[in-house]
Amino acid sequence: MAHRTESEVLIIGSGFGGSIAAKRLTDAGLDVVLLERGPWRDTTPTRSMGIRARSPLPQGWRLLTHGFRSIRMPGFRKAGLTLNTRGFFEAFFANGIWLFCTSNVGGGSHAYAGLHDRPGKHRFWDGHHPDLSHDAMDPYYDQIIAQFGSRPVCAEDRVPNHMTLNGGNHPLDASAQRDPAVGLLLPLIPGNPRKVADALGVERWECAMDDNSFLGSASGAKTTLDFAFLWPAIKNGLDLRELSEVRTIHALPDAGDGPRYEVRYRDHKRRRNAVHRARHVIVAAGGINTVRLLMHSRDVAKGLNGMPRLGHGIGGNGDFFGFWQEDSAEDLTKGLPVGGGFKARGSKHDDAYIVRAGLQGLDHYPLPKRLKRWLRGQSIIIGLGKDEANGESRMRGRKYLLSYDRDRNPGYDAMDDWMAEVEAATATKVYKFRTPISVHPMGGAGIGADADHGVIDANGEVYGHPGLYVADSAAFPEAPGGPPSMTISVWSANVADRLIDRLGRGARPGPHAATALGAELTCPKIGVAVG
Repeated sequence: MAHRTESEVLIIGSGFGGSIAAKRLTDAGLDVVLLERGPWRDTTPTRSMGIRARSPLPQGWRLLTHGFRSIRMPGFRKAGLTLNTRGFFEAFFANGIWLFCTSNVGGGSHAYAGLHDRPGKHRFWDGHHPDLSHDAMDPYYDQIIAQFGSRPVCAEDRVPNHMTLNGGNHPLDASAQRDPAVGLLLPLIPGNPRKVADALGVERWECAMDDNSFLGSASGAKTTLDFAFLWPAIKNGLDLRELSEVRTIHALPDAGDGPRYEVRYRDHKRRRNAVHRARHVIVAAGGINTVRLLMHSRDVAKGLNGMPRLGHGIGGNGDFFGFWQEDSAEDLTKGLPVGGGFKARGSKHDDAYIVRAGLQGLDHYPLPKRLKRWLRGQSIIIGLGKDEANGESRMRGRKYLLSYDRDRNPGYDAMDDWMAEVEAATATKVYKFRTPISVHPMGGAGIGADADHGVIDANGEVYGHPGLYVADSAAFPEAPGGPPSMTISVWSANVADRLIDRLGRGARPGPHAATALGAELTCPKIGVAVG
């Protein structure tokens, strides 16, 4: 059956920015189409939803076939090399920073650690636009976290290798770090995970503490956007088209009351080019891809104009990754994707958030048994800190170029000091690259008071382009300082709610709306099964 070619709203991307907006807009009765370049992933929830065309998670030997979708780097003659349109990651080796993005229905929620937190930066939303403030945006956080069904980890959960289980004499201290809610379904009876179903019949398993890594959660224990937000939106009328890769956006002349934009995309399922028109287009392609799409549409396709600040102020959220040779006697592959925040006991650092991740899913990989035994005692150490966001991007022909200066980001020096403290306190070694590695690209289409200071306004609307919005981390004028998924979600909710207000259509959810899930934001009583 042929796709219809017009809608009231078109959303590009199904990560935290696209999914949150899609659900709120469809709940309000708007006609919404969503284009996602990635596939549905093969998990317990998607199987229970009846999704037939599913692609595997890149776990075990599938990492070789489905690990990477595409690779981009300055040395390539082409704009990029596509390896597999159903691949999981896109690698972008820019000048001064390496970025990794995902490609799935549900976007980065398949690869995130499930940490649901407010910004580490105090009153993050203040000072960027007269119509935005911390006081107006902050109530959204509790609402969205509750919609995810998230809560903090408790000692009673008995999560293996969680930093909160360290004794008072341990050289690493978890007490001084934030304790965010986690977007994983923790077992009601620890050690006894059960399969459960929600009101729509979507099935998932409680967390078995063994395989909910950055390469996906086959059991559905990790709360991902595909079943938690997109499936309810589909049931409410959302038209979601996977494997649909947007190439360009073109403003239409003399739109009147009709469509204002024409979006051209590649339909990878049908192997053809396609066009869709909409009056409102929300770009949520994921950080760096949103900036690249807008820039390509303006400078190469000549479909947009203006946006003098486009491509300025790009950062990596201060992300730090290193291989931590702990040589632990414990099996660090058991537990949650990350085991809580920590720092060296007595450290005075307070400007970053550091966690560790065991190498979950190790049993699925074709590695020698001796190597596996050794890897069980090692981990990945991850930091999220301050970022000066000094990245600048431009088009050279059809190629998107990005330059980033680590040496003008003192936050990385502080992170190096923090790692040195951990090494000294534990007599271990952290191996790292000099070049920053980030899975949280942000900025480049930031909020500003006018077109000379930003790309978008408080509505998320692009200056000079009515009806064109940015709803993901590309909107951030600075790093939030910590896990960004909830801050992206909050921004997307704000963009969607303001659009609903302006259209005068349906009920605006608002930041104080009750959540249907009624989730606990604190630790519940554990140990007795119900239902």
